[in-house]
Amino acid sequence: MRPFVLMLLLSPAVYGADELPLFASNEPLDITLEFPLDTIIRQAEKEPVVTGTAHYTDADGQKVSLPIKLSTRGKSRLAMCRFPPLSLMIGKKDGEGTIFEGQKELKITTHCRPNATFRSYVLQEFSIYRAFNVLTDVSFRARYLNVTYQDTEKADKAIVENAFVLESAKELANRLELKRQKVPLVRASQLDPSYAALVALFQFLIGNTDWSVSQGHDGANCCHNGKVYSLPGADEGWQIVPYDFDQSGIINTSYSIPAESLRIRSVRQRLYRGKCQHLSGIDGAIAMFNENRQALEAALLPQEIKKRKSAVKYVDDFYQIINDPEKRRKSIDDRCRGS
Repeated sequence: MRPFVLMLLLSPAVYGADELPLFASNEPLDITLEFPLDTIIRQAEKEPVVTGTAHYTDADGQKVSLPIKLSTRGKSRLAMCRFPPLSLMIGKKDGEGTIFEGQKELKITTHCRPNATFRSYVLQEFSIYRAFNVLTDVSFRARYLNVTYQDTEKADKAIVENAFVLESAKELANRLELKRQKVPLVRASQLDPSYAALVALFQFLIGNTDWSVSQGHDGANCCHNGKVYSLPGADEGWQIVPYDFDQSGIINTSYSIPAESLRIRSVRQRLYRGKCQHLSGIDGAIAMFNENRQALEAALLPQEIKKRKSAVKYVDDFYQIINDPEKRRKSIDDRCRGS
């Protein structure tokens, strides 16, 4: 099955000369990954580490090959996917002079199951990252891939699918000259209210409730589906950068179920989960969403997604809520969470 041909037109990113090359382009990357494919699928839950080779063609038309390692990763998706999410590992010297220079380990979000619906899920989650990039540089960058997975143990077995890789937490910190904070809890008063309001409103836009700005999940560091950053030495003005959007209502995956504690019927039902303490930043956030509506919709709603009409209406409903004072009060101001 051929992967999506991404028709989405995005403004070219502007990066400094010292930026790492992998995320310095918006162009989909055609790449072949050769490794023991059958082995890693059969042993996915054991998270095996296998060796392989990556092949791609660089900007000058030259074919490039480099050694890599791959492993499975994740929890919920690993348990339910026929094709597991992957971690791609590159040695420092092996990556030098290639598109992977400076990369150590990358998360690959894969198609999970071999059908058009799951391929659409990949494209939509990638598009959510690109949409958040429209609003702020303090966001994880993603690179879309057209991948050929070639089995080194079975020469006649190859899978061609879509995927994307995500910027690492360390690369984001280096790019923005921020410090990663690994703490169990974060107080609302420690957070930048403008950024916190922006994130909460973005999560409301996409209908995502699978996140937290106060603590981690099952004892992990703060925060659930978010990485905490600050200026070096700063005790406040912290920012929790979101990731992992597959439970969003705008995608509405077949496996998405909201937490029982939220008391909502489905992930399509929006629920504002921002802190009341950060409502001081909500007017500015709404202004940003209105000013960037065209670019946001271009990023968030590629032509290739299944159920596009439903997604378009979902976004339109969001804009009706934030621009109607009474709807905004009922859905946002009156639904914020205490400190």
